[in-house]
Amino acid sequence: MEDEIREKIDEQALIKKNAKIEKERQKISKIFAQMDKNKKTIVETLIDNVAFMSVTLDELKEDIKTYGVKETYMNGSNQFGFKESVESKTYNTMLKNYMNAVKQLIDLLPEEEKKNAGEDLLKFIASGKK
Repeated sequence: MEDEIREKIDEQALIKKNAKIEKERQKISKIFAQMDKNKKTIVETLIDNVAFMSVTLDELKEDIKTYGVKETYMNGSNQFGFKESVESKTYNTMLKNYMNAVKQLIDLLPEEEKKNAGEDLLKFIASGKK
């Protein structure tokens, strides 16, 4: 019975996360709506990844706010201490990848759209409004 309840909760969490990812994807896709169809295929995959990373970064940020950036460890009975948390390491790595992907998106814009759309995209990202 407990396993069924856990599966139901996990399924609901996955549905919510996928909905957040789709909402992010749509927001970012609007910036690239006028893009050439040849580039659009490449851009769509990148947008999907950026949307996923954005939502995941938000989740990791909440975990870090709650639990902090360090966790305790114990190696045997006499060795223990603190180390950087898995969430913190993952957040830092993903944030770098996220920023690189955003830069790639901006670089793929046509020159005439790059300035305005790039600024819009950076404002969107910097605002933290999801």
